[in-house]
Amino acid sequence: MLNIKIKKEALASHKKELDEYNSIVEEVQNSCEELYLSRKDSISAIERIELIINSIANTPKEFTRKMSRIGFECDKFHETEKYATEAYGSMLKTGVGTAAGVAGGATFASLAPTGAIWIATTFGTASTGTAISALSGAAATNAALAWLGGGAIAAGGGGMAAGNALLLLAGPIGWGIAAATMTTSAVVISKKNKKAAEEIFEEVEKIIVAGMKLKNTGISISNLNEKTRLMIKKIIKQLSENKRMKNSNYTMLTTEEQVSLGALVNNTLSLAEMLNKTVEEPKADK
Repeated sequence: MLNIKIKKEALASHKKELDEYNSIVEEVQNSCEELYLSRKDSISAIERIELIINSIANTPKEFTRKMSRIGFECDKFHETEKYATEAYGSMLKTGVGTAAGVAGGATFASLAPTGAIWIATTFGTASTGTAISALSGAAATNAALAWLGGGAIAAGGGGMAAGNALLLLAGPIGWGIAAATMTTSAVVISKKNKKAAEEIFEEVEKIIVAGMKLKNTGISISNLNEKTRLMIKKIIKQLSENKRMKNSNYTMLTTEEQVSLGALVNNTLSLAEMLNKTVEEPKADK
């Protein structure tokens, strides 16, 4: 048959690039999980530092202000975890993710609650563009549900693009490519060889572009995780140096000890602020 060779080449290219894309998806998922675990370690370290600082009498008002900000950042992080967990549970109850077909449903079925959380804490934006953790009450819950579902949950779930949002854990960053792009359709394959090859190669181009965007996202996530780990290491060392001052009186400490405590508080605040730093969604092609 005419042009059968080019059609076979197109299908082989499609499989090669799709395998590469899926490999990148897995790498980014692992990076997201590692970042989430680092942030849990951050929370643990911050809680230990709070116990020491809050036990010291007569600390400066500046300490109180900064510790309050640290607490705010920690609460904000926990709120995002909570919203993601609620969104996951609500979507399971309503069956969102299975209506879009086998691909979307299978992906959602494999997404554990922890997966939903690290998506939320890494990318953390509602469908409105507002950070989920910046909202409150019903608005926050609805936004989280809408974000994870890919549509307007407030409208009763009607019009939700659940499969598109959840395909390959697409979430807010467009990890998923349209279902027709992910697997060459029977319609395309059945077309005449030359036409089919052209359409398959078009899909290959989309996969390559999506893979490049996702790879850049993965680099950003890894960089953020590295900065987080370095800061954790730094404050753990400072924690060890300052723990002897627990239950002391700040006014009775030496100047060197006071400076050391101040540095600990400042670095703890920096770490707390990193808890809610999100990775920007790659821009879609125009």
